[in-house]
Amino acid sequence: MNMDRAIFDPRASVEATSLYILLCALMDLGQPPTLQLALEKWTGTEESLMAAAEELICRSVLVAKPPIPKDLHLHPTTRDKWF
Repeated sequence: MNMDRAIFDPRASVEATSLYILLCALMDLGQPPTLQLALEKWTGTEESLMAAAEELICRSVLVAKPPIPKDLHLHPTTRDKWF
Protein backbone atom coordinates (compact mmCIF):
# COMPACT_ATOMS: atom_id res chain seq x y z
CA MET A 1 0.00 0.00 0.00
CA ASN A 2 1.32 3.41 -0.84
CA MET A 3 1.11 5.95 1.90
CA ASP A 4 -1.29 8.76 1.06
CA ARG A 5 0.46 12.09 1.59
CA ALA A 6 -2.92 13.58 2.47
CA ILE A 7 -2.31 12.28 5.99
CA PHE A 8 -0.36 15.50 6.51
CA ASP A 9 -3.32 17.73 5.50
CA PRO A 10 -5.79 17.23 8.37
CA ARG A 11 -3.23 18.30 10.95
CA ALA A 12 -3.28 15.06 12.89
CA SER A 13 -0.89 14.74 15.80
CA VAL A 14 2.68 13.67 15.17
CA GLU A 15 1.95 10.36 16.88
CA ALA A 16 -1.14 9.64 14.76
CA THR A 17 0.70 10.54 11.56
CA SER A 18 3.63 8.35 12.63
CA LEU A 19 1.34 5.40 13.32
CA TYR A 20 -0.30 5.78 9.91
CA ILE A 21 3.13 5.78 8.23
CA LEU A 22 4.22 2.78 10.31
CA LEU A 23 1.10 0.77 9.41
CA CYS A 24 1.63 1.56 5.72
CA ALA A 25 5.28 0.48 6.01
CA LEU A 26 4.25 -2.82 7.60
CA MET A 27 1.88 -3.49 4.71
CA ASP A 28 4.59 -2.58 2.20
CA LEU A 29 6.76 -5.26 3.84
CA GLY A 30 3.96 -7.81 3.50
CA GLN A 31 3.25 -7.82 7.23
CA PRO A 32 -0.16 -7.35 8.82
CA PRO A 33 -0.87 -3.81 10.02
CA THR A 34 -1.43 -4.60 13.69
CA LEU A 35 -0.71 -2.67 16.85
CA GLN A 36 1.29 -5.66 18.07
CA LEU A 37 3.77 -5.32 15.19
CA ALA A 38 3.66 -1.53 15.29
CA LEU A 39 4.55 -1.60 18.99
CA GLU A 40 7.78 -3.45 18.18
CA LYS A 41 8.95 -0.44 16.17
CA TRP A 42 7.17 2.31 18.13
CA THR A 43 9.56 4.60 20.01
CA GLY A 44 6.93 5.94 22.40
CA THR A 45 4.90 4.29 25.10
CA GLU A 46 2.16 1.76 24.55
CA GLU A 47 -0.27 4.39 25.82
CA SER A 48 0.86 6.87 23.15
CA LEU A 49 0.44 4.17 20.49
CA MET A 50 -3.11 3.50 21.64
CA ALA A 51 -3.89 7.23 21.74
CA ALA A 52 -2.57 7.57 18.18
CA ALA A 53 -4.73 4.65 17.04
CA GLU A 54 -7.80 6.17 18.70
CA GLU A 55 -7.11 9.51 17.00
CA LEU A 56 -6.89 7.78 13.61
CA ILE A 57 -10.18 6.04 14.35
CA CYS A 58 -11.82 9.37 15.25
CA ARG A 59 -10.58 10.79 11.94
CA SER A 60 -11.90 7.68 10.09
CA VAL A 61 -8.40 6.87 8.84
CA LEU A 62 -8.76 3.50 10.61
CA VAL A 63 -11.97 1.57 11.17
CA ALA A 64 -12.15 -0.08 14.57
CA LYS A 65 -13.77 0.35 17.96
CA PRO A 66 -11.77 0.73 21.18
CA PRO A 67 -10.51 -1.26 22.89
CA ILE A 68 -8.51 -2.36 19.89
CA PRO A 69 -7.13 -5.91 20.02
CA LYS A 70 -3.40 -5.81 19.35
CA ASP A 71 -3.71 -8.47 16.65
CA LEU A 72 -6.52 -6.73 14.72
CA HIS A 73 -5.56 -5.82 11.14
CA LEU A 74 -5.85 -2.03 10.86
CA HIS A 75 -5.96 -1.29 7.15
CA PRO A 76 -6.14 2.48 6.58
CA THR A 77 -9.14 3.74 4.65
CA THR A 78 -8.90 5.92 1.56
CA ARG A 79 -8.67 9.68 1.97
CA ASP A 80 -12.23 10.26 0.77
CA LYS A 81 -13.42 8.72 4.06
CA TRP A 82 -11.18 10.82 6.34
CA PHE A 83 -12.38 13.71 8.51
